[in-house]
Amino acid sequence: MIKIKKVIIFISVFLSTINFSLSQINFEIVMKINNEIITTFDIEREIKYLLALNPQLEKIKYNELEKIAKKSIIKEKIRENEILKYKKLDGENFQFKNYLNNLVRNLNFSNQDELRKYLKNFNISIDDLKKKILVENEWKSLVYAKYINNVKIDKSKLKKKVDIISKDKFLIEYNLSEIVFKRRNDIILTDLMANIIESIEDVGFENTAHLYSITDSSKVGGKIGWIQKNNLSEEINRNLVSLNKNSFTKPIQIGDNYLIIRMNDIRQVPIKIDKKEELEKMIIVETTKQLDKFSNIFFNKIKLNSKISEF
Repeated sequence: MIKIKKVIIFISVFLSTINFSLSQINFEIVMKINNEIITTFDIEREIKYLLALNPQLEKIKYNELEKIAKKSIIKEKIRENEILKYKKLDGENFQFKNYLNNLVRNLNFSNQDELRKYLKNFNISIDDLKKKILVENEWKSLVYAKYINNVKIDKSKLKKKVDIISKDKFLIEYNLSEIVFKRRNDIILTDLMANIIESIEDVGFENTAHLYSITDSSKVGGKIGWIQKNNLSEEINRNLVSLNKNSFTKPIQIGDNYLIIRMNDIRQVPIKIDKKEELEKMIIVETTKQLDKFSNIFFNKIKLNSKISEF
């Protein structure tokens, strides 16, 4: 908690600088996403939101923060516009309580009251969070409805994995973070990889995830959390086996994307496997992986057909 309090004090000073700069801003238009105008004020609010979720961002340069905020707003607005073609964003957010509890844990607070006080430093309300999480959840629901029939699960393969791990007395779990990136037309792949590695060494893994990663985990510095070894692919496990804590893999090609994983921690958990329950868990994990891929494909397709102008 002492460390968090120090970070809050630092960010409070940082935010006071932003607030001062806001008084100098004429709320200029910086972007237009389809028919929606994005101003300097929107960028500043998004920066505060991202800083609240990941205090490590205060280590990077302000112009990089602006780039991250723009990328975040573009993703949210494109998703929101697509959702609104099918429904209004006024439904009950059933997942919000779980989201708040996870945020309390990620920021090392004891309860939601501490979180609310913390968010006030950023002029962020619980309602502000609800809107953003509602967009994320509705997007996932849309992707599920659109692509669930395209998900292919090899149950026989998963059953074999369950049979193997059921013989073990302990289960290995990794606490992981990720950076997922794509090949870009404007830069040679080896140069892009070198830039990402250099960024990790310069501003840290979490901030580099914000700068380069294309997945939703980028908003929380690439954090995935604890995941069982048996729920990872053979390729990823081969790369993790020789890693020490706080070290990361070389870029791993996964389909059209590239993945860098950091080993935050590792533990052994005593187990007594319920084969049916474990199989269901594996099916959920594999389904989520495939839907995440479809989500990126779907988003990139919509983005290509969106009109995004920067001024």
